Amino acid sequence: MQIIKQAAKFSIVGLINTGITIGSIFILTKIFSVNYIVANAIGYILGLINSFFLNRSWTFKSRGKFRSQGLRFVLVFIMCYTLQLGLLIILKERLYINVDISQIIGMVFYTGLNFILSKFFTFKKESLYES
Repeated sequence: MQIIKQAAKFSIVGLINTGITIGSIFILTKIFSVNYIVANAIGYILGLINSFFLNRSWTFKSRGKFRSQGLRFVLVFIMCYTLQLGLLIILKERLYINVDISQIIGMVFYTGLNFILSKFFTFKKESLYES
């Protein structure tokens, strides 16, 4: 039952991250006239920072080492994003699936894999015997 609760919280954090990312991009491009590529990068970075802190403290209630969890978080993001991008390209370019459908499939894959790796790798419960 706990995993369902964590998955729901993980999804809520994802929605908040999306709002932060979209809001940041909008504010940076429309109000401050920042280049859309720069604004996109900043928006995603802000969403990722929020994701780390909310998932660490709220979703998984982790008390592990901040630095090692931060490194694992970045590694998981890079891996999930790369695999999702590869899946997107295969679906669109090799299997000729509509790009929008391919994006959705890729997002579902990314989210599921990211949740599993976050739970069992990034924010895993530390053993009493680990230092």
